[in-house]
Amino acid sequence: MKKFLLVIGLLLFIIPGVVLAQQKATVVGRDIGELKNIRISGRLIDQISGEPLVGATVTIRELNKTEVTNTNGSFFLVLDRAEYTLEFRYVGYETIIYPIIAVGEGRISLTMIQEDFTLDDVVIFGRDPEKNLRSTEMGAISINMNTLKELPPFLGEVDIIRSIATLPGVSQVGEASSGLNVRGGGADQNLIMFAGAPIYNPSHLFGLFTAFNPDVVNDFTLYKAIIPTRYGGRGSSILDITPKSGSLDTWGGDMMAGSVSGKLSINGPVVKDKISAKVGFRGSYINWLLNSLNNPELRTSQANFNDVNGILYGEINENHNITYSFYRSYDDFALASDTTISWTNLSHSIRYNGKLSEKFFVDAIGFYTFYDFSIFNRSGINNFDLKSGIEDVGARLNFTYNLGDRNKLFFGADTKNITINPGELIPGTNENGEMSVLPQLVQPEFARESGVYFQHDFEIGEKLGFSYGLRYDSYQYFGPRTVRSYAPNLPINSANVIGERTYADGEVIQSYDGFGPRASFRYSINSKTSIKGGYNKMYQFIHLISNTATIAPTDVWKLSDEFIRPQIVDQYSLGLYKNFKGNIFETSFEVYYKDIQNVVDYKDGARLLLQNNLETEIIPGVGQAYGVEMYVKKNLGRLTGWLSYTYSRALRRVLTPFEEEIINDGNWFPANFDKPHDLTLIGNYKLASNVSLSGTFFYSTGRPVSFPEAKFDFAGNSLAFFRDRNLQRIPDFHRLDLSLNFQLKGKGKFYEGDWTFAVMNVYGRKNPFSIFFADQAGSPPQAYRLAILGVPLPTLSYSLKF
Repeated sequence: MKKFLLVIGLLLFIIPGVVLAQQKATVVGRDIGELKNIRISGRLIDQISGEPLVGATVTIRELNKTEVTNTNGSFFLVLDRAEYTLEFRYVGYETIIYPIIAVGEGRISLTMIQEDFTLDDVVIFGRDPEKNLRSTEMGAISINMNTLKELPPFLGEVDIIRSIATLPGVSQVGEASSGLNVRGGGADQNLIMFAGAPIYNPSHLFGLFTAFNPDVVNDFTLYKAIIPTRYGGRGSSILDITPKSGSLDTWGGDMMAGSVSGKLSINGPVVKDKISAKVGFRGSYINWLLNSLNNPELRTSQANFNDVNGILYGEINENHNITYSFYRSYDDFALASDTTISWTNLSHSIRYNGKLSEKFFVDAIGFYTFYDFSIFNRSGINNFDLKSGIEDVGARLNFTYNLGDRNKLFFGADTKNITINPGELIPGTNENGEMSVLPQLVQPEFARESGVYFQHDFEIGEKLGFSYGLRYDSYQYFGPRTVRSYAPNLPINSANVIGERTYADGEVIQSYDGFGPRASFRYSINSKTSIKGGYNKMYQFIHLISNTATIAPTDVWKLSDEFIRPQIVDQYSLGLYKNFKGNIFETSFEVYYKDIQNVVDYKDGARLLLQNNLETEIIPGVGQAYGVEMYVKKNLGRLTGWLSYTYSRALRRVLTPFEEEIINDGNWFPANFDKPHDLTLIGNYKLASNVSLSGTFFYSTGRPVSFPEAKFDFAGNSLAFFRDRNLQRIPDFHRLDLSLNFQLKGKGKFYEGDWTFAVMNVYGRKNPFSIFFADQAGSPPQAYRLAILGVPLPTLSYSLKF
């Protein structure tokens, strides 16, 4: 019997290989005698949903050449008349081997089916598996949503921002934080774009959830080292999120119900093979959980959020397409009080992709984005509304010209107008019909950012690859606005005002510009090992005015003016990259150093809210950051995952001619988010073909805080005395999350789909998010820790495709 089973097993193993070897090649194109430069286009879609597969790789084995599908799932090849073997790969999908005979211009349309994980030894790569070795890009990390779904969910669903924080060089300050700190940069130094439109607050519930629905996201790329010249405006990183367009063939959708939130998305053809639509909605129902708690403060609290996405895709022909994207998110939160905080993100974008010739491509984007927050107080005593917002309107035009297979030229331009309403206090009336506070309006700000760029990527043989480029950024800050003048050689404060000037609407108040060179190289030691290095210069004309360590909805954005200069960041990077055992293991080792000019810091006791003259509360500083990043990833087998470790420092220095403005005696001190050691370990183990266990372990050094050294009495109040900033640290952070996923197929029964059971903070670590101080008689103020998540938190979610 054993011999019989062995024979059957060998036949099952050998026969598919024989069939593949004998598979007849498909003749592509009409034979009209073409011998060279035969143009072949194609498209890849999901076999079930019909959605385009963006970022799939198409490899021509005979030429050792790989192309990547665009936002429509399309690819383009230029071949000579011959026989070829095409290999199609996409994360989470079965690989397709497709022999062809190219005889003339033609088109290939293929469907790919998701891998059911019945085999243990299949490697699925989302992009070229050797791209990390052969590309001149440094610090560019792309993640497909199918890969993201293998990570333990946070409160029932996968999270884009938190997944990025598991990568080397990227961190967050705590469990309820929405911002990212990338290579020693502040949270405001990251440009986050959804469908080409900037998003200013990417969070729900103060950072407990990311404000992007994973079901409408196709993939995202983080640039943290050598940033392509087509991007500008931020000092540390660019996070470019690409939405998923709907199917041109069939209608379908996704649904998820979790412990605290749920989501639904549907998509399908509006005009078959021409126009598709995709709509996604996500909302929370966390209030039932709050209302069931014993704590009276939490029981009277409320927390709500929702977001809506809409994507309309139109295919003019195989060479031209247009995509319209709509996005809106909303939050409101009230913690046992009469004060409610709410914030909204809103964006529209329209994108045109065109192939003007076999070598010339265009990508054009127009966008509008709006962010605002409000604080409403309805206590009956001091009723008021406090509002603030920021608005962007802009466009980008990008061109690509293929000089050859390994020789590309990129160039283009972008511009946007920025309007900031820093704050408006609208008084309400009390029970007697009287205003309890005075109205206040902070002057709005207006500016324009523009840039032009070019970039040249090319290779010299198999060993050397180069990328160099230049970006020119220009910035104008203009009226209407009334600007103070201050006495020279004295600190900028209200006591030293000597006059003011009023600028008319559109009149330029201050201008800045600068050239940002960027260059990188790649040297291949062998086919599995390469060295890369590069230099990057970035300008940032907008600043986040906040004295907290993480992004909060009440933070105010401030434009550069004649007192606050733009941040300038110079970064140097060097890395070693090596793959092992047929790309089963990917490893990298990178070092970097940054110089940061014109860092915004704050005077002691600074008042930042509703401040018409922020220059009196702010002092300029400089920064430096350096670090070492190590990354090991396993792609093959039952156990997959990665290990990332970063040693880094983020330091600041404030040294001015005025003694009262100097911080820490002019010495270097840690930034609020400085965490020298940061370790993440992620694993996914396939227990069976439809069952997987995932785990994530985090460890990091506690972030800096300032402890009071003494206290003193002033006007009858006991006040804390602080000597230096950020010279103490909260306890180290560590946490373990686990999840168990079941893929059940019930042929239409209610339990068909994916069930995910997850436990956050498995061993109940009380990680401190912040430290606060309480007065104690006869001693300095005593420190207490605030933990956001101090107990194990189980969640259950159910999702399906239909």
